[in-house]
Amino acid sequence: MNIATFEELLIAAAVQPEQQRLLLTFAVAEPEPDARPGVRPRTTLVPVMCVDKQVAELDTFSNLAEEARQMGQDWDVLLVTTLSGTSSQLPDNDQTEAALRKMIKAIRHGQMERLLAFDRSGDLLQYA
Repeated sequence: MNIATFEELLIAAAVQPEQQRLLLTFAVAEPEPDARPGVRPRTTLVPVMCVDKQVAELDTFSNLAEEARQMGQDWDVLLVTTLSGTSSQLPDNDQTEAALRKMIKAIRHGQMERLLAFDRSGDLLQYA
């Protein structure tokens, strides 16, 4: 299945044989601090909020974005990965917390090849 929107990700996660927990990190895009004068600065993503959600807890990107807005923290990009459980059980809290910490560390180090990135409209972004 091709995923182009957040809603398509929800559908793909819902049809997996193992129960899925979505790991969501909201990030802001900031210019790298060592930008040279006259050169277009590269940006880096800085995590500002993270949460885990069961697939059944999410219905639309708009509702998730509204929930994030109510937290009062600006963000530019939503980074997402999944954490698989079994056919009858979701990953436990310890597994989930460890996976969130690992995800944030990966974002801080620019290692995002296993993450999907969505813009503020819920559309999939391509990494440059």
